[in-house]
Amino acid sequence: MRFEGLRNIALTGVGFSILLLSSCRDAPVPKPRGYYRIELPEANYQAYQHPCGPQFELPHYSKIELIVQGQDSPDCWFNVSLPNLRAKVHCSYIPLQSNEHLYGMLEDAHQMVFAHKMKATGIATSAFDFPDHQVSGLLYELSGPVATPLQFLATDSAEHFLRGSVYFNHVPNPDSIGPSLERVKQDLVHLIESLEWKVS
Repeated sequence: MRFEGLRNIALTGVGFSILLLSSCRDAPVPKPRGYYRIELPEANYQAYQHPCGPQFELPHYSKIELIVQGQDSPDCWFNVSLPNLRAKVHCSYIPLQSNEHLYGMLEDAHQMVFAHKMKATGIATSAFDFPDHQVSGLLYELSGPVATPLQFLATDSAEHFLRGSVYFNHVPNPDSIGPSLERVKQDLVHLIESLEWKVS
């Protein structure tokens, strides 16, 4: 009897010790948020001639969306849609009327970029110049949770002005759009490098 009681106490003590030791593990840590794997399409390009004049090369997986303007407006608006990447490049083509018009367009483009200064953690500006095509301008890269992480302007400084802004069709989380953003940047740089104006 006495031996049985001691045995029960010993077993209870062992069970309690195991329970105590098992509760001394580190607190569970939640896993970081994951993102869906994005299958990036091949970057094959094809020439496109816009009805308003500019011509450039676009990836084969893109679609042009023409936006109807009033009959009196010489400006042309269009989107380069990239459905696989859930992104669009909103573009405006404006025929220039004078030097003052050019300066006004440059100032407007500058203000549109720096309107995102409150959200952006940085704004990098890269200049480009392609004398053979009479194309020069600026590419802006905005880091942080901004609505439009890439913007550009291109002009011949005399007759033609093209401006574009990249928008993604979801919340602008830099971590989740990283791979897509790199591909969109590659496509945008190719558009700029292949840009030519219609001969007047």
